[in-house]
Amino acid sequence: MATQEQANLLLKLDKLGTSIPGLNLETVLTNLVEKNEALKSQVEIFNKSKEENIERGMTEKEAEAKVKEAKSKAISDAKKQMEEMVKEEITKMKQAYKIAKESLESIPTEVQSAIAAIAIPPAISAPPSLPNPIYSLNIALQTKKNLMKTLNIVISSLTQVIMIANRLKFELPVAVTVLVSTLATVTGILSKIPG
Repeated sequence: MATQEQANLLLKLDKLGTSIPGLNLETVLTNLVEKNEALKSQVEIFNKSKEENIERGMTEKEAEAKVKEAKSKAISDAKKQMEEMVKEEITKMKQAYKIAKESLESIPTEVQSAIAAIAIPPAISAPPSLPNPIYSLNIALQTKKNLMKTLNIVISSLTQVIMIANRLKFELPVAVTVLVSTLATVTGILSKIPG
């Protein structure tokens, strides 16, 4: 498969992810460039060259324009070098966020379903019909096991989101950090269920 076809596939997958407020290519690239130490050093060199150009006979305005052009080119080049990597990381981050969010949102539905299954007897019998306690216990244990698997998926996905955000030097919005708080609460509740 040609790399351009792969890039197109990645773009399609990116659109399937859940967007994160403030997370877009230009914002991330600008942030990375601003925090790039090598580029900061290069900008300092450009600023020193302004003084040298003035000493060589350029007007201050000409020297400033030359420095501004050099800075602009350096920033543009840095953004071009990082663009593909940043696009891929944003796609990964959006996908991991989608998995975490949807998995965490499914937990209340799973709990309600389990409660309903426990309350309804496994078979219709002659009245008075009572739920089978062993059946109910097995449903509860299986539900807890499934919920713990779901929580592990959420933990893994949120870990990936945070690691990518750190690599991109992207400050996560409250919408994402709230998931971590919710996860901690749900984990605490589930850990109290015996089994």
